[in-house]
Amino acid sequence: MRRDTVVGLFSVALGALYGTATLRIKDATIGSPWAPKVFPLGVAAFLVVLGIVALITDRAKARGGHVERAPAAKDPGCAKLIIGTLVLCAVYGYAFEPFGYIVSTLCFMFLLLTLVNEPKRWKSNIIITLVFTFFLWGSFVYVFDIALPSFDMDTVKELFAFTGGGVNLG
Repeated sequence: MRRDTVVGLFSVALGALYGTATLRIKDATIGSPWAPKVFPLGVAAFLVVLGIVALITDRAKARGGHVERAPAAKDPGCAKLIIGTLVLCAVYGYAFEPFGYIVSTLCFMFLLLTLVNEPKRWKSNIIITLVFTFFLWGSFVYVFDIALPSFDMDTVKELFAFTGGGVNLG
């Protein structure tokens, strides 16, 4: 199976799973009941559409004689990217509320770009991370008037409470 086929199928499956999980979000009690679901459903649809586009272009390349064979399944680079991305997404999901949008997104984006672009491109990774994070933050806060989670020291203290007082956070 070619790499673009694998990426396309993975994107469609992830988008469908994300969309299904989004539909389980509770309806808003104030305003439009669908309000909390609109953006995540858009992301899910975007993933599915990108996956379908990847599959279509891969099939077109295969018919045109432009067949690129994917590396063998033992390719550690592909596995590293997939597993690393899944782990980073899971950690980001858990860190989003207690650490807030800015802190968690800065860490997530930098680590994801470092995983994809390699650590030697750290300068461009930092620039892209800063621009992306603050552009989206500004868009949500000032354009859409949507408050994003902010850093909450009390929640972080609760997260580290299991250490029995071994960590002093102030």
